[in-house]
Amino acid sequence: MTERHRSKVGQKGQVVVAKQLRKKHGIKEGGLVEQISTDEGVLLVPVSVDDLLEELDAVAEEVGEAWPKDVSAVEAVRQDREKQWSRK
Repeated sequence: MTERHRSKVGQKGQVVVAKQLRKKHGIKEGGLVEQISTDEGVLLVPVSVDDLLEELDAVAEEVGEAWPKDVSAVEAVRQDREKQWSRK
């Protein structure tokens, strides 16, 4: 059965999630929720630390693949800055 709770939308668009739902779904103060637009409205999905770490790992892998081989981070930043200054 679907639980239903009503909340008032505050001045800044803030909505209070009912205590029972926060407890049931592990939503804590300072935690993250993903907002997904559906045909019926907005779905809030708690984002776990593990999910965030997986996303960061994926980004790190992409950056690693795009990173020039045999170039240190310091050297890459130096080269990038030189390119920016030469355009001015």
